[in-house]
Amino acid sequence: MSPASWAKARMAGLLLSASLLAPLALSACDRYGDDIALVKKSPVLGDTTGEKLCTDTAGARGKFEWSAGKSETYKDNDQIVEVTCKVTKPGSSGAQHVIEFAFIHNRQTEKVALDRLLIDGKEQSLLSGAMNLMLLQLD
Repeated sequence: MSPASWAKARMAGLLLSASLLAPLALSACDRYGDDIALVKKSPVLGDTTGEKLCTDTAGARGKFEWSAGKSETYKDNDQIVEVTCKVTKPGSSGAQHVIEFAFIHNRQTEKVALDRLLIDGKEQSLLSGAMNLMLLQLD
């Protein structure tokens, strides 16, 4: 087999492998789509939904993205999923701030709760987190 033929056969094999694996990767993302949708519409702080919390935190200049996966905190329970909203927003000083809201969704009880809050990589209590979020609004 010539080197050119070998390269074409190798490329065809890679393309076939990629086309077979793509649906598996997409199904892994879809596996948590319902969890993300539920957290977005559920009240997480008083009457504030997850979607409103992330939208308000991002403000006009920030952006946010949702992700979900198996909870590390509750790794012995497959029915508990961690849903994360990662907000990236610029401060007035030009520095980027990253705020992560980590929610847990219990698939058995359909309950949603805010589990953790990280601001610029540092875990916050709800009280200090609320204060730091307010200070970020002033930045």
